[in-house]
Amino acid sequence: MTEHNKIIQIANELLYVSNSLVEVKIEENCPLNRNIGGKYSLNEHSITLYIAEIKKQCELLFPGKNVFLDYTAVILAHELGHATDESLLTLIELQEKTKEPLKRRQIDFLIEFQAWKNAKNLVPNIPSSFFNYIKRHSLEYYYNEMNRYYAV
Repeated sequence: MTEHNKIIQIANELLYVSNSLVEVKIEENCPLNRNIGGKYSLNEHSITLYIAEIKKQCELLFPGKNVFLDYTAVILAHELGHATDESLLTLIELQEKTKEPLKRRQIDFLIEFQAWKNAKNLVPNIPSSFFNYIKRHSLEYYYNEMNRYYAV
């Protein structure tokens, strides 16, 4: 089975587990010239996975390890975490109304944290240490952003 077909199989399994009708698209590169592995679009109710970026992230976090497919499953589960988050629209609306930078960062963090919380339930066969390492790395940006406001 080709790598592309394995990714489709992972997507189909996670869509089944999540009971979601979100559309999953697979692209080679992120057009935003950013190193993001996936993106959920609320307006389109779709997830796009960026394979080249996922491979870069995977090699950065797990150099020399053959964990690309598990890593891809975790990234997709995170995006499905957004897609299945019943509070996402409310949080986005609140974030858009909020003027204070720290509060906006806190809402951004909450959106991401909630997606990770939802994601964990979708990949019970992924070792917690592996999942949590990816989650910690992903949330690090948000921690750092909030810490900037608390720094003296």
